[in-house]
Amino acid sequence: RPHRRPPNLTKRHRTPARRPHPPFALPRLPLGPPRSARMAAMATKFIALVLSMSSLSTGFILPGAQLSTKPVVPSHCWNMMLTSGAVDNSCTNLMEAAPMSSSLASSYAIRIYPSNNIEGECNELKWALHSLSHWEQSNQGEGTLALRALSDCAQLDGRADAVCTLTCQWTQSDLADPSLVHSNADACCWSINVAAVEEDEIVPRELVCVLSRIMVQSVATSQIASKVREKETLLRITLPLLEGEGCQQMLLSDLFPTDERGLPNNSGVRHLFTPLNSQHANMEIVDMVNQQGRVLGSLPRPYIHTWNILHRGIGMIVSKDVDIFKAFKSGKTPDVYVHQRTSTKRIFPSLFDMFVGGVSSSGEDAQWTAAREVAEELGLKRALDALENKQEDQRINPLSEELFQCTVCTSYNRCVVSMFTYTCDTALESITWQEEEVAWGDYVPYDIVTLAGEMSIDRLVEKGVWPGSGCHNEESVNDANDAQQESTIEELKNKYGNNNQPWDTWDFVPDGLLVWEAWESFLRREGYNR
Repeated sequence: RPHRRPPNLTKRHRTPARRPHPPFALPRLPLGPPRSARMAAMATKFIALVLSMSSLSTGFILPGAQLSTKPVVPSHCWNMMLTSGAVDNSCTNLMEAAPMSSSLASSYAIRIYPSNNIEGECNELKWALHSLSHWEQSNQGEGTLALRALSDCAQLDGRADAVCTLTCQWTQSDLADPSLVHSNADACCWSINVAAVEEDEIVPRELVCVLSRIMVQSVATSQIASKVREKETLLRITLPLLEGEGCQQMLLSDLFPTDERGLPNNSGVRHLFTPLNSQHANMEIVDMVNQQGRVLGSLPRPYIHTWNILHRGIGMIVSKDVDIFKAFKSGKTPDVYVHQRTSTKRIFPSLFDMFVGGVSSSGEDAQWTAAREVAEELGLKRALDALENKQEDQRINPLSEELFQCTVCTSYNRCVVSMFTYTCDTALESITWQEEEVAWGDYVPYDIVTLAGEMSIDRLVEKGVWPGSGCHNEESVNDANDAQQESTIEELKNKYGNNNQPWDTWDFVPDGLLVWEAWESFLRREGYNR
């Protein structure tokens, strides 16, 4: 659609990959002084331009899609950000990444300031909460609003418009009770204190408590652990509670313990959240991330949904018998799996989806999440078996490597989605689903899915409930588009038949449609012209 889809990227538009260069290398200019003042000015501007470019990552920007790992504000923002290449989804702490960052929770964008490390003094980390209403504009969905705030927030100057500032301070203290450690011969104690200062707006107390515990994890892993190294370390943590504040004491090694396979068992994180809600603390633990997909800390999954916190997840297209990219290259139309949710589902009953999706557990690699989800939802277990048997040969594993990441935001879900494809060899396995989850599912020609998705987006836009950006163009343009769409519908129906499925009336899950737009943008960027 002209009013929503960016133009196809030809080779002329693509940014060529730059060769690595020494950090202080200057461009080679002719020796001797310039022959005129105009040449001198041009030479000065050229040097300044090259120096400024050397600090930026190679990328390019489409209207509404961010195609670099740096948060740049596009002129017309979709509610997704597409990063070029895969971003590390391991438990990398924020303070090992860029010095300024941002995230999302509830109706707030969070600006994460770099930690203040002063030898011999109290160290400090600040998170400033800014109301999303600061970025409100007309004709934009809630998701676009959140994405614009996520991109802008790390670049705000000062803390004047912050409605709440969380401050985490840590300092080394005396080990008052040696019995709390296993061996006091080479032990130490660190005190961590988190406090909140609210301005004009009262932030929900539970949200303050949740974010405070994320900050503690960030400080403990990146700041304290790097200083104490192998020393046994006691943490004395003072945190906000639902009423007042409380102090918890635990060993640093108990905060992030691992099992016999070296994987985190999250008992320390559960201990942190138990004073807030003991039932939630016993549920699945997932990761809160920043705008680059880097892990800030872990928390029980119910808080992710209650406060709409930015987290990690996966999306996957399942194709039938042939790799989807090989089909595109050969000019064939692949069949992809589409399913309809049951009418009893609490969220989006009876809506359709072209993806398999799910949330990554804390510390779980994105590819493992994808393999687990396709096995649980569709009964396709070859990818999971390949990973468990350490079969690294992608010719054996039907699951692709991570293709890209996109950030999808709606009023009920904010997720950094890692995208995959899965090739189902119907001679080796078949799809089986849970009847309480799926009402119908089948392989559908790709061009039908494309048109059905576009029509579903159009209906959401017309109703004013599309979470992304985009509004209708002039009425005459819409009439021409509608006429062309009707013609395409008839062509596809004549080509494939209806198969007892009125696909031109399918309404898809909005989250899936947002990921679909990111997928289509990725294909155009990679040169797959269908």
